[in-house]
Amino acid sequence: MRPTPYLARLERRAVERALRLRSLADSCSGPVTAEADRLVSFLAIETLNLWASFARSYYLSCVMGAKTRAGARVTVANATVRTFDDAIRLAVWTFKPKLKTSSGPFTHRDEPAWHDTTVLLRLVTAIGSSTTSQTTTALGYSTTVFRDLPVFRNFFAHRCEGTAVKAANVARRYSLSPALRPSEILCARRLGRPQSVLSDWIDDVRNVVSGLC
Repeated sequence: MRPTPYLARLERRAVERALRLRSLADSCSGPVTAEADRLVSFLAIETLNLWASFARSYYLSCVMGAKTRAGARVTVANATVRTFDDAIRLAVWTFKPKLKTSSGPFTHRDEPAWHDTTVLLRLVTAIGSSTTSQTTTALGYSTTVFRDLPVFRNFFAHRCEGTAVKAANVARRYSLSPALRPSEILCARRLGRPQSVLSDWIDDVRNVVSGLC
């Protein structure tokens, strides 16, 4: 996903990807086989990647003065941020102050954790974006996906005892059995919900994306 002069275009790309992931998530029903476990692992990692990529592109699109879905052009009050390089430098220096001795170029490893919603909110505020209020409202959407999805992404990426314990703790908060495997937790339904935890999360990401644009 790349920055674009039209936030509606960025939204469309993210939503299309989210809907494809959601379709796959909805197919994960019944007993979680080894094949389903691999699919859930892929979906959890890709959903977080989708959000992180969108957040980065949204920030950079604001810097370039993109138009919102309503047709308003985004303005930036911070006069020191006019290019993508300026924007990335600000992001790196804000969250990794030890790198302030370097003016770049920076690698993706140097950049902040874009999946963390506080990163996007702090940076949009730091550049004085006209979308700051809109961003605050959208990121205030009632969801646990941005807190809990990284826990499962880390489990599927590392599959160690520590990450498994953290996934079990999420299950407890959702009134699900901590004895469930992480993939089973994501395929389970919370009380009163018509779909799985993972499907709920993908929908929540999609809703926040639309709110931001």
